[in-house]
Amino acid sequence: MQNNQKVALLAFVSSLAVILLSLRILITKDVWFIFLDWNLFLAWVPLIFIKWVWEREVVRKSPIWLLSGYLVIWLLFFPNAPYIITDLQHLRAVPDHMLWYDGLMIFTFASAGFLTGLYSIRIVHRIITHRWNRELAWATVIPSMVLSGFGIFLGRYGRWNSWDIVAQPAALARGIFRSMQDPFAIKYTISFSFVLMLMYFAFHIFAEIKQHEATGKYS
Repeated sequence: MQNNQKVALLAFVSSLAVILLSLRILITKDVWFIFLDWNLFLAWVPLIFIKWVWEREVVRKSPIWLLSGYLVIWLLFFPNAPYIITDLQHLRAVPDHMLWYDGLMIFTFASAGFLTGLYSIRIVHRIITHRWNRELAWATVIPSMVLSGFGIFLGRYGRWNSWDIVAQPAALARGIFRSMQDPFAIKYTISFSFVLMLMYFAFHIFAEIKQHEATGKYS
């Protein structure tokens, strides 16, 4: 599947999620779940950014210091993509008669966010493989998913955002330090990272197979 087709598919799933939310707001006059639109927008930010970086890399390699900066920026925003799946917790407050619809709606948002995140990891993987080698790519991607799991914990339970590293770095540093000593935070990070890794491994293998079928060789 070509890159534009992948983006089009992600855009379709995202659009479907937005349509489901719009219909809910129109019918119930309740705008409580409007935050899902914002969360989905944030999920697209790391993908759009790293895709732009990849397109630049293909044309002309960036200096190592600049590429490293790009990857750090990507990592800061990446947790916003899989984070949406944690919004399923809001189903606990949903009335019984809306449970099936809201469950489907949030699941669609979560799927869009998760797939967007997996594709952005895939691009990072390709950038590092293209620039250096597969071993370094995996050595970068796997720790990134662990850090992402921790970032999701910070977002859901600490209520921190990606931009807090600039807006209130000292408070964020204290929050990170406290969370690193919290057994629940460690368990949460390990669990979420493990699931994210499994999902990415499956996504990566599928993408490699499709690429092999299209080109006749792995790249």
